[in-house]
Amino acid sequence: MTDDFAKVPSADPDAQLDPHWLELRGSSGLPPTYLPPAMPGPRSRSLRVVALIVVSVFLLATAAGVCLTYGPGR
Repeated sequence: MTDDFAKVPSADPDAQLDPHWLELRGSSGLPPTYLPPAMPGPRSRSLRVVALIVVSVFLLATAAGVCLTYGPGR
């Protein structure tokens, strides 16, 4: 696998960057609630409480034997 990386050609040092590359990306970004940052950082207290409640609901349902995907077990 390391041999595959050796076959990749390097970039031309004199290459010009496209001045419109930001426009090509589009103007709409995903909201942070849909795709939160991958790096650790400060979180609001309410977000932590909601996350704790959601995790607790799933743990309690699993402990009670309720299948949340297909409904109650048969």
